[in-house]
Amino acid sequence: MAKKGKIAIIPIKGMVISEEGPSSPFPLLAMTRAVSSAEIIPLIESVKKNRRIKGLILEINSPGGRPFPCKEIAECIKNLGKPTVAWIKEYAASGGYWIASSCDSIVADRLSTLGSIGVASIRPDFSELMKKFGIDVETMASGVYKTFGIPYKKSTPKEKELLKEELDTIYKNFIEEVTKNRKLSEEVVKEISTGKIYLGEEAKKLGLIDFLGGKTKAIELIMKKTGIEVYRIVDYAKKMRRPLSFLKRIFG
Repeated sequence: MAKKGKIAIIPIKGMVISEEGPSSPFPLLAMTRAVSSAEIIPLIESVKKNRRIKGLILEINSPGGRPFPCKEIAECIKNLGKPTVAWIKEYAASGGYWIASSCDSIVADRLSTLGSIGVASIRPDFSELMKKFGIDVETMASGVYKTFGIPYKKSTPKEKELLKEELDTIYKNFIEEVTKNRKLSEEVVKEISTGKIYLGEEAKKLGLIDFLGGKTKAIELIMKKTGIEVYRIVDYAKKMRRPLSFLKRIFG
């Protein structure tokens, strides 16, 4: 008798954030779609508890996002205890690739874009604009860095130095995690550490992905890893909330 089992598919689409809501900090140029670790992690835990589900496919279409939620999701995947495959559709950049690298295997199309391994910070500076309109902002604070990040003034050299140190620490952790997850050579690590993006074929040569293909290939890999011959897909997209628009996420 053929061995049966279920295969779960969880989509990770859009900017990765900690939680939905107006309190979530977003880069000004954020995409109109976002996914939160607060929603994804319980879904992965649900897969873990369901004995009928034999493996998990993560359908990734993400430019990355905030480091902490990306790390949270990646760690949750590694603790799943079931075969996992990252299926990269159009792109998995930055933190999106960090999440993908935590899976047992990665599948991507020849035209998929991935990589962009690095960290960036965007801070708006309205100080010149406010001067133009004759608006002055008086700030009183205790502590050298207390007003760090306020968009009504330019960053001081000390503030820039602090931010650079923080970004370097996050970047180092990012590189270490991807290197460990993918078992990359020193040569490849130097190549990918530039923040460069790659198409599927080049990514495969570098060891950033395992197979060229799509959903069918991802399912095939799960079937091979689990030994199931007859499968049924459990699509977790139906269990997820509809993504909020960018304006709704800012203003509630």
